[in-house]
Amino acid sequence: MTGNDSAIPTLSPAQGLAVERSASLVLYLVRALVPEAADKVVVRHDPVRNGELSLSVTVPSDSLGRVIGRGGRTAAAVRTVVGALAQRADLVAKVSFSDGRDRPRRGGSRARRGGGRRRG
Repeated sequence: MTGNDSAIPTLSPAQGLAVERSASLVLYLVRALVPEAADKVVVRHDPVRNGELSLSVTVPSDSLGRVIGRGGRTAAAVRTVVGALAQRADLVAKVSFSDGRDRPRRGGSRARRGGGRRRG
């Protein structure tokens, strides 16, 4: 055993199954939201680190708004459902959405209103 072997996370069978099911669930939900671009939806997952499952969803730029939804509600709903599934296997799920051109867009950050200037 080398020093690098300890950095490879080992998942329980339940956690490994949760990773695959979470990715499949995200793919199913996003394809249902954008049926016209269903064949262009890509879901990737990074290796689980410290109990955190990171899923990246890439959709065509003209479909990203539908996936995120008004005020981010649709994206939040997807995150909630996937988070509940991952939690059953003692994992925390993080889901990011992207159109493939930029960095992934993450929930919780909102642009300031008023052209970005502070008042006062």
